Amino acid sequence: MFRGRILQAGIAICVVAAAVLGSGSAASAAPSSFTAASVHANGAGKIGVEAIGGMNWGNRSVTLTSVKFYANAGECGYFRAEGYQGSTLIDYRYAPVTGNGSYCGGTTGKWFTIGTFTLDASTTPGGITNVEIMVVDQTHKGSAIIDCYRSAALCL
Repeated sequence: MFRGRILQAGIAICVVAAAVLGSGSAASAAPSSFTAASVHANGAGKIGVEAIGGMNWGNRSVTLTSVKFYANAGECGYFRAEGYQGSTLIDYRYAPVTGNGSYCGGTTGKWFTIGTFTLDASTTPGGITNVEIMVVDQTHKGSAIIDCYRSAALCL
C-alpha cells in the first residue's frame, strides 16, 4: 500500500513536470521589444534618431511590431533590421524604401510609423536566431546597432 502511494505520487510529479516543461515555447526567453538610439557626443548629447518596437519570435521567423522611427529636429536617418542564423543573413528590411531613403525630422522632430513586418525564415531549418537592428543618423554620421538574440531576454 505504501509502495502504491509512492508510485502514484511519482507519476503525479512526472505529469506535472511534463506539463510545465512542455507548455513553454522555444522562444520564451527571447526579447519582446527593442529600442535603438543614435545619441550625439558619444552618448552624452541629444538623440539624433531612434527606433522602437515589439518583437514576436516564431518557430523560425521574427515579426517586428508597431515599429516607429524618430528623427529629431534637423536630423535625417534610416532604419535597418536584419535576421540572421548565426552569421548568415536570412532576411532584412530597410526603411524608408521610397523617396530619398531618409526620414527627416524637419524643424520640430517627427515620429514615422514603419509598422509591422516579418523577417521570414519559414523555409530555413532552425530559423532566425538573432536580429540586428540599426538606426543611422545621416546628418551627423552617427549610428546605433543592437543585437537581439532568441536565447536572451534583452537586446544588447
